[in-house]
Amino acid sequence: MSELPIPKHHRVTQEVRREALIRATLDCLAEAGSDGASVRKIAARANVSIGLINHYFAGIEALVAEAYRLLATELLESIEKAVEEAGTEPRAKISAFFRQSFAPPNLDYKVLHVWIAFWSMTRRSHEVQSIHDETYGAYRTVLEGLLGALKDQSGDQEISVRLAAIGLSALIDGLWLEWCLNQKTFSPDEAIRLCEAWVESLITVRSGR
Repeated sequence: MSELPIPKHHRVTQEVRREALIRATLDCLAEAGSDGASVRKIAARANVSIGLINHYFAGIEALVAEAYRLLATELLESIEKAVEEAGTEPRAKISAFFRQSFAPPNLDYKVLHVWIAFWSMTRRSHEVQSIHDETYGAYRTVLEGLLGALKDQSGDQEISVRLAAIGLSALIDGLWLEWCLNQKTFSPDEAIRLCEAWVESLITVRSGR
């Protein structure tokens, strides 16, 4: 996880200070999992007083929620960039989606610690749950758009894009989680091939339609 330390003796903007604290939170979660969700540890990591954290955030849950938003947003933006650079063909775009899903920065064992910490807080923190719903919704919207374009190209109107996006998202998440737990089980390229095969079984793209 990247670090953005807060200078002690330089004037910085509020936005810079907030982002530095959020990135310090991600670093702490990456190193210690949910045990890293501590105001004291985050303050020490950012080299600031605990009072400064309380000045910018309503509490540790609010800070963790913003860390969740930042990580999820940056990962989705990296995927959207790859999709945009893939051209105009729907099938090429979704292939780019898969490749970026199984590439850095997503393929980082430390990122798993961060996500587990986030997930463990969703059931007890309304703020974290709200960010989860927001960012997952944005992710699924992108996936639905890609699958919708494939559906239109194939002409198969019986496919439920919503359910297909939910299913494909679960497949990607499951493969990513298993890879993080044991990288010897399969390679990222094999994970991509599994996702490609799933799409091929769902829709047969006919060129020229």
